[in-house]
Formats: sequence, C-alpha cells, structure tokens
Amino acid sequence: MTSRKIAMKKVWTFWEFDHPLGSTVRVISTPLGLEIFAEDVFKIIAPELNNEKIVPINIHSQERYVVIGEQLIIVKTLNSGGVYKLRGIGEEQVINNFRQWTRSKILPIFQKDFL
Repeated sequence: MTSRKIAMKKVWTFWEFDHPLGSTVRVISTPLGLEIFAEDVFKIIAPELNNEKIVPINIHSQERYVVIGEQLIIVKTLNSGGVYKLRGIGEEQVINNFRQWTRSKILPIFQKDFL
C-alpha cells in the first residue's frame, strides 16, 4: 500500500487496468481489501448512468483522496465484493462477468504483491 498524508488526508495510489469492454478500471489496494472507482464500475455495468445519476443511488461507498492530473480529488470507491449489491442497477450477467474479471485478472496481482 502506498499513501501520503497531505494536511492530514491520506492520498492513495491507484492502478489502472484495461477492461475487455474497452474501459479503464482504476483500483486502490487498502488494508480492508481492493476498492474500485465507482465511476469505472458504472461505466461498465450501467453505461447509461452518468456520474451525477450515480450519487443518489444508495450504495455503500468509500471516499478516497487521489491525485489525478496533478490535482487532489475525492473519488468514490466500491469494495470489490460490494459490486454484487448492484444487482438491479445493471444486468446481472454483466455484473457477474465484471466480478469474475476482477477475481481472475486483478485480485491475484495484489494478493501476490501484498501477502
């Protein structure tokens, strides 16, 4: 886990992965597990929703500070297991495929590096 503190805020490093549907998925490895940028998840499982429409949806997310384009911003992240709770927002098969991709392609990298 790599992080810095800026004015008492933890700034997380994120990694980018290319999803087979052509989107980039950004992830953060936290002590509690893998977290995925909510915006990236929704681009894949519910592309008709934009960021403004995601906010009112009652899902459990974390707010993390990251640096993007030399700016410190807050992003919403979802625990990798929390993606299952999005049923009803996107097609179940798309959600299952996303979870399988996360488990098979991303999780093993972090398990190998951080165990």
